[in-house]
Amino acid sequence: KKENEIKNKQINERIDDKDKTTNIKEKDKKKKKEKRKRQFVFGIRSKMLLMFRVIPVLLTIGLSFFSLKQMDNLASEITSQSTEVVKELTEKIIIDQAKSVASQCSIFLKNNPDLNKDDFFFDLDLNRISIQKVGLKRYTALIEIPSPDQSDDYFTIWCHPDQKLIGKSLLKSFKANLGDSYENFKGIINKIRLGKGNFGYYQWTEDGQIKDKFIAVEHIEQSKYIIISTTYIDDFTGPIIDLQKKSNQTTDETRNINVIICSFLILIIGMCIILYGYSLSKNILKLSDAADRISIGELDVSIKISSKDEIGALADAIIRMQDSLRFSIERLRKRR
Repeated sequence: KKENEIKNKQINERIDDKDKTTNIKEKDKKKKKEKRKRQFVFGIRSKMLLMFRVIPVLLTIGLSFFSLKQMDNLASEITSQSTEVVKELTEKIIIDQAKSVASQCSIFLKNNPDLNKDDFFFDLDLNRISIQKVGLKRYTALIEIPSPDQSDDYFTIWCHPDQKLIGKSLLKSFKANLGDSYENFKGIINKIRLGKGNFGYYQWTEDGQIKDKFIAVEHIEQSKYIIISTTYIDDFTGPIIDLQKKSNQTTDETRNINVIICSFLILIIGMCIILYGYSLSKNILKLSDAADRISIGELDVSIKISSKDEIGALADAIIRMQDSLRFSIERLRKRR
């Protein structure tokens, strides 16, 4: 009876010890899980997202923005320089044309000294010489210079495409169209009274639009007449401005296409990284949990990792460790 009581007591103690060990293991396991939940771990998935998605995305966006900015700057610089070159060439063409028409009119008037100014417009030869096309829509015109005792209002039109203006004051006829540029235009024209040719810019209002015009004024030698040559400056710079608009439109389209392509690639890369990162971190967490359970004596933990990479090799190593611990414990039990 005593032996049986002793054996039963030992058995009960072993059961109690086993229950206590199991409870301790479970408590340790719960504590570790709770600790893991409380702690923020910058894990593999986060690192992969940062390294292979966030950083490349930021670099791609920065590079695309820089490239498009450089394209915009290059297009603007080319257009700006081209516009300036064309403007300079346009000014030279208008000035040269005024000189050329003035020279031709001078020769014609010398050969026809009896021609009355009232008949200038109706003389086909003088009309053809003095009224020549400038730009797309404008023409040169022949104007009479006021005598020294007359005001600037006596700049009189004698050859002009519009017959209604013949014999009328140049400044009064154009005052409404000149608007705020009236004094500027008047100053350019008035300088010819000093015997000097002149040129400059002024603004012209037509059909409710205000546009820049360039004018060149040239004196007809040995006469009291001048030739004015004027046209809209955008008649020459218009094609370049259109080219700039097309360039900007192309740049915008290129930017939009780049954004769509980059967004699509980022989405695909992000999905691949998320799926692979999830699979990788899931396997690592399984192995970590298995190692924790083995460390507290649960040697019958099932480890099912089918990966054939380094994670699979790690799983095989943990399984071998698990088998070695199980065999070692069995040997110790047999020795007792």
